[in-house]
Amino acid sequence: MNHKMTVRHNWVDADNVRLYPGEQTYNFPAYAYNFTNTTNSTVFQLDSIFGDDKFNQFRVTYQTIKDRRAPGSVFPRVSVTDLDENSHGFVTGAERYSTHNSLDQTIIEFTDDFTFFMGDHELVLGTHNEIFKFKNLFIENGFGSYEFFSLDDLEAGTANRYYYTYPADDEPYDQFNAYQLGFYVGDTWRLADNLNIILGLRLDIPKFPDSPNYNPEVEELFGYRTDVVPDGNELWSPRLGFNWDITGQGKKQLRGGVGVFSGRSPYVWISNNYARTGLEQVSISAYGDIPFEPDPFNQPTEIPGAQTSTTEVNLIDPDFKFPQVTRFNLAYDQELPWWGIVASIEAVFADSQSEILYKNLNLVQNGTAFDGRPYYERVSDDYSGAYFLTNTAGGQQKNVSVKLERRFSGGFWGYVSYAWGDSQVVNEGNSSRASSNWRYMETADPNNMVLSRSDYEVRHRYNAMLSYRFNSSSEWATTVTAFYNHQSGRPYSVLAYSSGYSLNGDDYRYNDLFYVPASEDEVIIQGGTWEQLEAFISMTGLDKYRGQIAPRNASKGPWRHELDLKVAQNIPVGYGNLEATFEIANLTNLFDSDAGHIRYVPFGNVQAVRYAGDQPDSGLPIYQLRYAVSNPEEYPLFEIDQVRSRWRAKIGLRWSF
Repeated sequence: MNHKMTVRHNWVDADNVRLYPGEQTYNFPAYAYNFTNTTNSTVFQLDSIFGDDKFNQFRVTYQTIKDRRAPGSVFPRVSVTDLDENSHGFVTGAERYSTHNSLDQTIIEFTDDFTFFMGDHELVLGTHNEIFKFKNLFIENGFGSYEFFSLDDLEAGTANRYYYTYPADDEPYDQFNAYQLGFYVGDTWRLADNLNIILGLRLDIPKFPDSPNYNPEVEELFGYRTDVVPDGNELWSPRLGFNWDITGQGKKQLRGGVGVFSGRSPYVWISNNYARTGLEQVSISAYGDIPFEPDPFNQPTEIPGAQTSTTEVNLIDPDFKFPQVTRFNLAYDQELPWWGIVASIEAVFADSQSEILYKNLNLVQNGTAFDGRPYYERVSDDYSGAYFLTNTAGGQQKNVSVKLERRFSGGFWGYVSYAWGDSQVVNEGNSSRASSNWRYMETADPNNMVLSRSDYEVRHRYNAMLSYRFNSSSEWATTVTAFYNHQSGRPYSVLAYSSGYSLNGDDYRYNDLFYVPASEDEVIIQGGTWEQLEAFISMTGLDKYRGQIAPRNASKGPWRHELDLKVAQNIPVGYGNLEATFEIANLTNLFDSDAGHIRYVPFGNVQAVRYAGDQPDSGLPIYQLRYAVSNPEEYPLFEIDQVRSRWRAKIGLRWSF
């Protein structure tokens, strides 16, 4: 019997001031915010060996995480849009999500894995359990937020839109606990000297012992209770894999498997239901002529003569399950007869079993827009939104990759590879907020989202790496490594919006997909020419969608390439080794300031036109061309990433003993 005990502690204290540039909006320095994080993590681990055929690993982790987000100014948020025909504007004051924003987490983990051997089987019995305690404060627009549609409105002190949220009682924090119980069994079966079969089964059970508040008015309006969370919904994950050394000489290998996989549960989605039952906060959304109030601590709660909604609610399907994916993969490796090169090809297919889906239950269709998309109105003007989280299926990811690799020999190691990918989703789930996960999905119908290309798809990627180790037999070895990446651009969506703010009545102007006219006779062009719109349609690859609404992420950004270099020097220092490293990212930009640029479309979408109603005589829709269409030379579609497009150097030291 042999035991080894390990205790370690990690401490992180981070402070980051953030101010993001806008596509059409200038953000004043006052709009910056400061994000701080303090993390303490202590791990106790005990490894035990019992004889020749039994091993146990027991681990306990205690972690505290404190996140804080503070605005750069104590002043209401002020934004001014439509300063010109291209809707340029500016924003200042407190960043809307940073006025009152903090999260304290306490996480305790218990893990125990017991491994033992029985004949040709290596068996693992294990459990992994997590206990969470959350204390969250999030009050959006806590100093008030005013939107002005012109400088004249700003000078007059009369806003067109107003948003303000304040706590409904003296306890603004949302607190709840959660557990995640996990149990698993695995078997690596050596069926033959050259064939291994891997079997596994995992069960995860999320538990929510605390219930949110109950709001009977919400249940009466929308049919779902606010005090229900998906407690105890089991996640089963069976898996099967194999590894076959075909000749038994390590030169031909076939490997693959199939299994169901669940990631760590995103509890932040569930936290919305504790904070947004309609009882904890009052969220005001007003439209009309709103007088500006500069005092952030004396914001108006009633706006006479303006259309006002008082709150947002978040609801969840009682049968909701956290996302799971079924993944298949098959790969073949072949050692070639030249220079020790190994060729590999691998295919991976993933099918989402329980993808997330958001709907706004406070919308009901009451008509159809000019291009056939549904038009909505609110069920109740008392609510700005009733965001319902449920599941759907249909998301898929397909990847195929090929690789040629030269194993380390004579100081050299390197590879070249190509990967092709296709990724389709229904809802990205990019945000921690329910309203954002619904609102920021570009779509023709926000309450009936369909399968679309993912924001994160990389259709083509080429990689090459070459590494050489000088003095490889010496303790003073020097290693030089170069890495090259060449990949296709990220997808983006082309949008439209209306002079009535939203094209489909959902009260948001940045998610309405663009209807591509079949011909010049279908629309009236203002602020430019039909030829300019034609050129934009061709440039963005939307020709194939003429006469219909273009799908989400139908266009693709420009290709990008990066070359990185790393030099590592090993230095023997008494007991142990010291490794000094020098790295340069985006090396080509060091020698040519125009090289290595990464171009992208901000926020993954661009507005092409503004729908300004129908012309009275012809009844045709009026398209007012936006800056990216009418003047692409002065206002290019793609922006340059100001950080990753620059060369960056890093020096490091690591002592191993």
